[in-house]
Amino acid sequence: MLQKFFSGLGFGAGFFVAVVSLGWFLTPVLLTPHEGQTVYFGGSPVSGISEGVREAHVKQTPLYDLPIEKQIERASVIVVTRFEAAIDGRKRAVVAEILKRDPGVRFHYEVGDEYPSASYYPKEAEDRGDGTVVFFEGISADRRYSTTYRGDRVSGLGDIPMKLFRDKCTQTGG
Repeated sequence: MLQKFFSGLGFGAGFFVAVVSLGWFLTPVLLTPHEGQTVYFGGSPVSGISEGVREAHVKQTPLYDLPIEKQIERASVIVVTRFEAAIDGRKRAVVAEILKRDPGVRFHYEVGDEYPSASYYPKEAEDRGDGTVVFFEGISADRRYSTTYRGDRVSGLGDIPMKLFRDKCTQTGG
């Protein structure tokens, strides 16, 4: 009986090693995009592109490392939220303005809606400013970068005045 157990254990271990080895060898082949194949980046499909262009697209500079003008240009949606006190002690991030929204972008928030990803419960001696500026990319509006503002200055964008930021959004096609 014990011999039958060890025989089965040996067979199972051999089978496991064979499956893992096969998976290890096939993974690069199955996961490598091929010419003309649709690739999704940031929720946006990128079809029929050459290998060099695909690599450049995937290794794209993060939004927060770009100059303000390029951030605005690359974003598909830019919103400004303001923090409002909620009954439960939370600071609700409510969409105050939509500064840019590209045509055809699926964005499910309107002015007056709460944007829960920026809402928070404040801690003692914590100040997150008056609200946030949030940048989204792609056709499905994936959040890529957000920063706070206080008064009329956006701290994460070089302390730019909000009015100047709004003007840049308008000039860049917002």
